[in-house]
Amino acid sequence: MSRARHAEARQGFRLFRRRKDDLLERSIRSCPGCDAEVHVFADVCRHCGGELEVFAA
Repeated sequence: MSRARHAEARQGFRLFRRRKDDLLERSIRSCPGCDAEVHVFADVCRHCGGELEVFAA
């Protein structure tokens, strides 16, 4: 199969379906002090230096 035909065949094919809740969205939360986006496991905001609580789900 030529490269062009192979690219056409793969264009509509996805090996894994994209989840509706993206992993990146689930790993970011907002800082209560400055409302900046921080990682869910962060204990200090890198923008304002405020303390963050780490919650267990």
